[in-house]
Amino acid sequence: MPSSTTPSTASVSSMESLDFENEAEHTAFRNTKLLVQELVNTEKRYVDDLRAVVEGYKDKIEADPTSPKVLKSNVSIIFGNLEEIYNFHNKIFLSELEKSMESCSVGSVFCNNIGNFDMYAGYCKNKPHSENLLSNLSDTKYLAACQRELNHILDLSSYLLKPVQRIMKYHLILEKLLKYTPDRSEKRKTELQEALKIMEQVPRYANDAIHLMGLEGYHGNFDILGQLLLQENFLVYINGQKKPTPRQIFCFENAVLFSKPVPVKNTSRKLSVSQTAPKYSYKNHFLLSQIGLTRFLPDDVTNVQFQLNIYKKNQKHTGETFLLQAANTGIRDQWMNKIEKLLFMQFENMKIGRQVICCRVGV
Repeated sequence: MPSSTTPSTASVSSMESLDFENEAEHTAFRNTKLLVQELVNTEKRYVDDLRAVVEGYKDKIEADPTSPKVLKSNVSIIFGNLEEIYNFHNKIFLSELEKSMESCSVGSVFCNNIGNFDMYAGYCKNKPHSENLLSNLSDTKYLAACQRELNHILDLSSYLLKPVQRIMKYHLILEKLLKYTPDRSEKRKTELQEALKIMEQVPRYANDAIHLMGLEGYHGNFDILGQLLLQENFLVYINGQKKPTPRQIFCFENAVLFSKPVPVKNTSRKLSVSQTAPKYSYKNHFLLSQIGLTRFLPDDVTNVQFQLNIYKKNQKHTGETFLLQAANTGIRDQWMNKIEKLLFMQFENMKIGRQVICCRVGV
């Protein structure tokens, strides 16, 4: 009679013959096996989701002569490098995870593929452009037909968010695996620590992309603003007002952008993942060339505030001030140091530019 034991149960029960120093270590090892099994199972579902988007949407739009021109001409914006991510997970990462199941050497799989995860930065950087294009489509009948053919409950925008969501979960699983790994498994523990260090950095791009994706009302060119470096919620005292205003602030390479958080409406209707993502209403933005920084404020007894002073092109102060109050000192210091560094780099670039001009005119 064939065994009815599932693969995950079999892999766990096979450990009964192993030697453990105590019951706690035995339990930890069983938990490790279950976590690795969960990681592999969810990775398979993730690959299936990516395949559905590539084959059911992207490939179809490109091959179908009847697909709308606005979709066909903007495939690279809508999908970004999703197919590249799919190929990596389908052909490399999933198979390596499966091979690591018996030895639980998951950490080494992440470490060996550190360069491949860089592609998520490009995907996340493009995601706001993709979301903006899809949300402004006047006719979504073609995409709705693709969704029905795939028998998907969620729309394309929700599936395009899955890489962002997935990359933010890996470090949580690695944290649990590290917790259950005994100190005497030195090699495996070292690999997990290194993998965790790597995967804690990558989700920052994903998190920033989710917030920037929710920005509404900005009709300018993101390329002019430069790369998004930081995003955070602050209480802002505008022009010395006594009552602060909550603002979601985005720090780019070339500008600082202010937006107002928009509450998600209460509704009984089931919302897509993209619809439940944070939303922000654009208020204004200032180029770094317009900004001055005041680091220390006399009334800031909690060390969580700094001030941005706005200047005109002739370097005259406009009178506009934005006193930013962070949630903690760490966030304040991170933002102050980043803006100060950007302002210094801008000054150095301007100085080099003036020197070049002087050389050209013979001064």
